[in-house]
Amino acid sequence: MDQLARELRSYRPPNLQGVMDFPGEFVWPRYEGRCVGNLAQTVAGLLGAEIPGALPALDADILGDLTDGVKRVVLLVMDAMGWLQLRRVMAQHDDLIFHPLAEKGRLVPITTTFLSTTNSVLSTIWSGHPPLEHGLLAFELYLREWMMAVEAIGFSSVNELFANTLLRWGFEPEEFLAVPSVGQVLGPQGVSTVSVIHKNFTTTPLSRMHFRGADEVRGHSYASDLWVTLRRALADNRDKRLLLGGYWPAVDTLAHKHGPDDETGEAEMRAISMLMETLFLEQLEPADRDGTLLLITADHGQVRTPASEIAVLDDHPQLRDMLWMAPVGESRVPFFYARNGATDAARDYLESHFGDQFVFFSREQILQSALLGPGKMYAEVPYRLGDIVGIAKGPHAFSWNQEDAERLLGRHGGLSPEEMLVPLLAARLDA
Repeated sequence: MDQLARELRSYRPPNLQGVMDFPGEFVWPRYEGRCVGNLAQTVAGLLGAEIPGALPALDADILGDLTDGVKRVVLLVMDAMGWLQLRRVMAQHDDLIFHPLAEKGRLVPITTTFLSTTNSVLSTIWSGHPPLEHGLLAFELYLREWMMAVEAIGFSSVNELFANTLLRWGFEPEEFLAVPSVGQVLGPQGVSTVSVIHKNFTTTPLSRMHFRGADEVRGHSYASDLWVTLRRALADNRDKRLLLGGYWPAVDTLAHKHGPDDETGEAEMRAISMLMETLFLEQLEPADRDGTLLLITADHGQVRTPASEIAVLDDHPQLRDMLWMAPVGESRVPFFYARNGATDAARDYLESHFGDQFVFFSREQILQSALLGPGKMYAEVPYRLGDIVGIAKGPHAFSWNQEDAERLLGRHGGLSPEEMLVPLLAARLDA
């Protein structure tokens, strides 16, 4: 497993374009077969279907002989449960259910997508298409069609988070993503899709995008009934070809507040293990185990980002005057929109003041690099990137003001191993 992680960390595409000065510490997203973006096509193939035009399936060696006779797939996304964090916790606790699952199945590292942030990665997982094609690149996006910068989960102004601003103005989430969801594609091919997420997320704009065409979206309230609800959903659909999806956000929430290396994250992962074992795995009926493949992964990991390591726009009025809006994107991958004629000056300023903290690329360099994936670029992608894109090195980030710099102790979005390497735990439940 450690050798596989080293190979992922050292890989560079044979025809690297656009970002020739790609730092050695960064991890390249492996869209060609070792990435969370390959899960959709993998699941489709196991269930006798396909997703035309999507990213390819996982490389065959990853799942090996676990794929024979699969009738149902349970795909669980544990937000921010990165590979390095999971391996650290597993090394400290040999009683976790992850150990026996890995022994009878597979536990390997794969990469997430770029940007390594929830709304973008989940859009890839639940469509099979890379960010270049679906267009949802980051948590904060400038949408020229709405002439505003929005947070792209609730789709409200960045200055009024989760206030349903665009919904009140007629925004239709089902029409936003430029690619179909897995539910829309698999349903007509006879594959049912059911998702289990927290009840507060069932009707958010982001969920309405991801679960288009789903047979059902079930809400839960706590960690305990997440596993009970998953078990019941599996039983209710035992006679169908089924993709059962689940999502748990708590590791991410705790890592943002306390940092990804804090004991609270470790405690949450131990709790996940115990509840999954006692409320889900141990209570499954034989008929629900038969032909069922369990896949557990994450959308990203996190990096500890102390406020002392974060650049603050308010401290640089000269830079602010070169921009026509505050940077959006992610704090670990800020998108800078320069005023007309100020792009070169803004990049010079950024490189001279923050060159030891970030690597800066032009929009064209990012688009040429394939960091956002292969395929046909969605028309709005160039407008959502900004003129200059920074990618953080080490523990650094970029904030608008000091309050925002102190708001989160853990962050993600960038290309560090902590953010980019995620686990794929695969096990047959009838083994």
